[in-house]
Amino acid sequence: MTELNPADEERYLASLLLPITTRTLRDDALTTVAPEDFWDTHIGRLWTEARALRERDEPITKRTLIAATRNPAKGKPADNPAVKRLLDELDGVMPTIGLYPKAVTTVRHHARMRRIVGFADSVRQRAFLAEDYAQAIGMAYELLSKLDEQQTEHADVQAFGDLLDQFITEQQVPAGSRSPVIATPWPEVNEQIAGGLHGGRLYIVGARPGEGKSIAAHQLAENAAATGHPSIVFSVEMGAAEVTGRVVSAGAQVEMRDVSRRDLDPYSWGKVHEYVERARHYALFVVDKSDLSIPYIRTVCRNQKRRTGLDVIVIDYLQLLSTDRSQPREQQVAGISRALKVLSRELDAAVVVPAQLNRETVRRGGKPNLADLRESGGIEADADVVMLLARQVIEDGPRKGEYNGMISIDIAKNRHGKTGHVELPWRAHYSMIGAAPSRHGAA
Repeated sequence: MTELNPADEERYLASLLLPITTRTLRDDALTTVAPEDFWDTHIGRLWTEARALRERDEPITKRTLIAATRNPAKGKPADNPAVKRLLDELDGVMPTIGLYPKAVTTVRHHARMRRIVGFADSVRQRAFLAEDYAQAIGMAYELLSKLDEQQTEHADVQAFGDLLDQFITEQQVPAGSRSPVIATPWPEVNEQIAGGLHGGRLYIVGARPGEGKSIAAHQLAENAAATGHPSIVFSVEMGAAEVTGRVVSAGAQVEMRDVSRRDLDPYSWGKVHEYVERARHYALFVVDKSDLSIPYIRTVCRNQKRRTGLDVIVIDYLQLLSTDRSQPREQQVAGISRALKVLSRELDAAVVVPAQLNRETVRRGGKPNLADLRESGGIEADADVVMLLARQVIEDGPRKGEYNGMISIDIAKNRHGKTGHVELPWRAHYSMIGAAPSRHGAA
């Protein structure tokens, strides 16, 4: 693996530590290049100590570096011969300023390549220990995610004045040039959540089983794709064929019962064919996998973002995602919700996640609330918007307690606007909520 050892460039960077005339380059290099980026461990050790000296605002010289790298032996300091020899060789060398950009780029590039090689070795070792193919793939995705996170750089500290300038600039951007707001199929909901779905935000759709959380999530994805916003659906419980059937039922306005039975009459077939011709070019993608994990979802979404763009990510549903089972369940779910919020910001996409409500909703009666989100308050904390769904019942008369054909969408949390409550027709026979949106001229 000697080709991953950029010896000349590493020695060039090490030579920046001594001459006072290169202090600006030295400080920039100490900030940009990490000690672990060096193949030569002695240079890496020097780099670590130079960073520490700078942090303490002490001079970086041959003498201070030698003193800092001494190793204790039997309670007495001892010189590190290799480090001293390296500093002797570098003493008096005046590095050429023009070589600096190439040296930094080369050292960091080779460091990344070495990490990839190390990643491949780790995957190989873990694959032999895995119980099956799925577990081996999961381990690989987890390692790749950690590797990618290590290479991500963030400008964490930003001056408020700079942020104010950015704010003014963004406010003056013409409407057609801004990040898109993706309308939901429900105008009443759009009114409450600032026009629709926004990139970088996490939307939780909470409901009890059979109360419409998957239907709502699929509608959001299909509607986004129909209006020109690439979307992806990750499904744990349903196969891709079932997801497709539900989407077609809603989009074509044909009975889901007939779709499931494969018993469409000629009129319904005509509506299906019309929808298929309209929808076959939608940028809508489905991942059908029973053991979804956050590292896998993150990797797929990053790839999809590069290939087609990605504005909406639907994950159905939160409590079914695979995670580290050695932790308490509440911590597992909280970790998942936090990771999904981070994913939304990283990809500047709206992440829509159905989540199950606990049984207390049924026992208590009435509309659900935020405390009913099952297994973790972390879901509530991470979400930008929480929409709680509940089918409505007749409150008086001989049919009291029976469903009345409506479903409520309660905006129980809205970090960027007002909360509120809307009621829409419940049309489970079409696998949809509300009226069919007009698609004339849709992308």
